Amino acid sequence: MRRMTHALVRGDVRMLDDPLRGQSVSLAVGCVLAALGLVGAAAVAMLRPAADVGDAPIVVVRESGAVYVRVGDTMHPALNLASARLIAGTPAEPKLVSAAAIDRSRRGPTVGIVGAPDTVAPALDATESGWTVCDADETTVLIGFPEHPASGRGALVTPAGESAAVTYYVYDGRRARVDLRNPAVVRALRLENVAPRPVSPALLELLPEVPAIAPPHIPGLGEPSALPGIPVGTVVRLARADGVEFHVALRRGVQRIGAVAADLIRFTGGRVESVSAQALGPVPSVSDLPVSGFPDRGNLTDRPVLCVHWRWVGEPKVVVSEFDSLPDGGRTAVRLAGADGPGPAVDAVLPVPGRSAFVRAAGAAGQGAATGARYLVTDSGVVFGIADDDAAARLGLTGAPPPAPWPVLARLPRGPELSVRAASVQRDAVAPAP
Repeated sequence: MRRMTHALVRGDVRMLDDPLRGQSVSLAVGCVLAALGLVGAAAVAMLRPAADVGDAPIVVVRESGAVYVRVGDTMHPALNLASARLIAGTPAEPKLVSAAAIDRSRRGPTVGIVGAPDTVAPALDATESGWTVCDADETTVLIGFPEHPASGRGALVTPAGESAAVTYYVYDGRRARVDLRNPAVVRALRLENVAPRPVSPALLELLPEVPAIAPPHIPGLGEPSALPGIPVGTVVRLARADGVEFHVALRRGVQRIGAVAADLIRFTGGRVESVSAQALGPVPSVSDLPVSGFPDRGNLTDRPVLCVHWRWVGEPKVVVSEFDSLPDGGRTAVRLAGADGPGPAVDAVLPVPGRSAFVRAAGAAGQGAATGARYLVTDSGVVFGIADDDAAARLGLTGAPPPAPWPVLARLPRGPELSVRAASVQRDAVAPAP
């Protein structure tokens, strides 16, 4: 092919030389050099931004990282990116410019909210928004972690920093007061020689409180019951193929109870009688005694880490779990300045890296889930109030915020409220922190 081309161009088929090959090589080299030039120009454009600020609402100076926001035709230094977005009215990413571009612009005084976040990371959605408080030697709040399997065992706890006389038995995602001075309670729950473990209020207040575990008052104690020959207040034991079942004889019938309720009655003077299924069969079943919420039996955990997980599923879902070590999922915790170890404060936060939480405060039982105040929780564990819908939109926080438990939010570090009005305050200098 090349010989034919040579013959047509040069009128000679001998190929004594090949000037066309030189032209092809020159063309290829020129294309490579042009491509390298384009790549270099693109790299320079990225590493050395355009000198002109243009009409960008927010810019960042390449040399210093300083943030500026446009107000009219004036560029104002902004204390942080959140303030700049509140003023600019958009969550747009800032344009990278040179210091010389700012020097050529008209500049005004500093604006912004002292202590507002430097960045606002994408928010967790409702399916990712779970809140876990874990207590061992210190208290850690885990944000955005999945639910762990529920513990089948109980825990004896007391609020950190308070008298041990205030003691709770934690079981089945709830807490009930127990009086350790009552021998019947101690024996029924098998709490002999057990010291309550201190836990933070953040963990304890996530658990709904149910009536205290105590020997029930039995009306007509000692009188004839609905079970012939058995007085009121007698614990009736029924043997079944799969184990033993307990009932208590009452005036109007018999009530099925768990082992803990049976022991509470027995340890306060109640009799225990064994009966047959035939004797129990015709007697009415009643639920006169408020013991249905008592644990079925006492069974304490011996693992050192106790966690309570709170998630909104149309209503609060609370799960208590136990671990040998903090279930951090390989993430690194953020240590808080107010950490106090075994004290009542939160010591560390374990967020999802690069994500924030935009939430609505709700009570532990779900109160205010649709009307509570809105908050931004950054990936450093700091809580910022969101003033209104406009402020949320300017920060890029869209959609309905899922509920989050106020007992946890209230114990995290608090930053200033984020509002357009506060961000627009101009100042010539920022006073140093005391």
